[in-house]
Amino acid sequence: MSTHNDNSSQHRPTQDEAHERKTLLEIVKSSTRSIKPAILLTGIGTLVIGLLVWIFLRGLETPAYIVMGLGAVILLIYGIISLNEVRGVFFGRRGRYGLNTTIIFVVALTIAIIGNITVYLTITKTNPPNWMRIDTTATKQFLLEERVVNILNNMKEPIHITAFFTEDTTQDIAASRSTEDLLNELKRRSTSHDLTYEIIDPEINPNTAKDYGVNRFPALAIEGIDSRRTEVVFGLNPLDTNQVFTEQDIATGLIIVNQIAQKKIIFVTGHSERDVTDATGADGFGLAGNALLRENYIILNETLQELGIRLRLEDPTEIPAVIVIPEPSQDLLPIEETILLEYARIGGSIIITIEPNNTSDSIKGLLSRYGVAIGEGEAADIASFVAPNPTFLQVKKSNGQLPPHPITSDFEVLYLPGSTHFAWSIDPETVPLHNGTIPIIQQYFLASTTLNSWSEEDSEVLSFDMEQEQAGPLPVAILVTAISELSGVIDSKNSESPPETNIVLIGDTDFASNQYFGSANNADLFVNSVNWLAQDFELISIRSKTSATRQLFLTKNELDFIRWSGWLLMPALISTFGFWHWWRRR
Repeated sequence: MSTHNDNSSQHRPTQDEAHERKTLLEIVKSSTRSIKPAILLTGIGTLVIGLLVWIFLRGLETPAYIVMGLGAVILLIYGIISLNEVRGVFFGRRGRYGLNTTIIFVVALTIAIIGNITVYLTITKTNPPNWMRIDTTATKQFLLEERVVNILNNMKEPIHITAFFTEDTTQDIAASRSTEDLLNELKRRSTSHDLTYEIIDPEINPNTAKDYGVNRFPALAIEGIDSRRTEVVFGLNPLDTNQVFTEQDIATGLIIVNQIAQKKIIFVTGHSERDVTDATGADGFGLAGNALLRENYIILNETLQELGIRLRLEDPTEIPAVIVIPEPSQDLLPIEETILLEYARIGGSIIITIEPNNTSDSIKGLLSRYGVAIGEGEAADIASFVAPNPTFLQVKKSNGQLPPHPITSDFEVLYLPGSTHFAWSIDPETVPLHNGTIPIIQQYFLASTTLNSWSEEDSEVLSFDMEQEQAGPLPVAILVTAISELSGVIDSKNSESPPETNIVLIGDTDFASNQYFGSANNADLFVNSVNWLAQDFELISIRSKTSATRQLFLTKNELDFIRWSGWLLMPALISTFGFWHWWRRR
């Protein structure tokens, strides 16, 4: 027992040994062992929080950098106080394997980044503009219309576009990115002068929006660098579509900045015509007027007598580029007929939309001077209509109802809810020739019915009467070009190059009313007609791209197979393979 006690006392530390002093470094190391995990977690957490703030909270980049820097400092402190553990992680056996894997990953990532940068630099080359670029979408969604490219090539000065987008919702962000793609393509295709852009959040930089006078968003401020001329274009609601700006919107702004004179479009009033100032009623033409305003036209609502005053001024800037007469149901006064003929004879352009069985005799008399007759009754088409009414015409390109013409280029379908038709009032072969070669009057079909159509004169009985009704196809929209009336009298002063009168006739008025203006290509038909008559050919058919919708239609059995194979087939195969592998090795 004594021996045991003696041995035990030899190994028991004395009071002095227990209070033996340690160096400061040893005390710090022993104290930090328990807080190392906390330091590591704090450093990683701080770094992650800063990164999340930088990614998701725009405008807080500086605080995010500070938080990430603080996290990096904490991790550096952890590395210093845990030098042995860190050295073991990187230079131990597992560390060496992990380091090799990391090096391979970094090299592969670097190659991918360099490859992406190289491809980006090549596809953004402007000369040639389409080098290394192929648009595989069905509607060529990522290529600019050639008319927009022509406008860019004819710019007189460098352009800077400031885009104002709030980024409060995911829809706002999607609209901003879609617009940035469009602006980037405009920048790439602008070869004559530089086109630059920037995107600004007006909530973060309200002073910039105030300088441009922008008070609603989204908006684009298109500014000429040299002239400082600015045009502000307002976009659609991002909640409705992410394509809030179209090529048409920007092209119009570029035209305005280039100081191209605004042309006047007069909507004639005084004969119960549709009202261009009515943007809410179903029958109004307000949406059509607004569409023309967006294309840099001056829209006026005047009588023909006011047009006569403009003609008396003999000022070319006061003469309208196009006159629109939407459904003139009342007769023109004799003086008004004279004024309208005078305008036509100096090379004026006219759009007349009519309704079946509702055309005044004065309009019929005017058109007869140019060899045009208005058919009786209402066109019915049992091969292409909107059910259940065969008189609600559906004019489709696939049916051959839209002959080639710049006005109807790339159209797919038109909706005409009740239309009359047109024809020659004389034999076309008897039309006089100018200088013995060119007919003084020519007609071009813009839209027609199919072979399975006729002109229904009895609205209560929709059936073809071979003896009384005219069989199709029937032209429901035509273009008339004339250098003289049927009388053949040409002003001797302009006998060599007489002015050309252009008239677009559409057998339906409702197609351009507020109710149907946004249907199919109805808006394009009206706006393109104005563009063509006003000789703004670069604006024709510049329309927003549509994304092709592709759906997979399945039967119930096919859907069940996909559902159950996705849920059970793969898990069953993996389980079977695992069981077989286990059985072999057991």
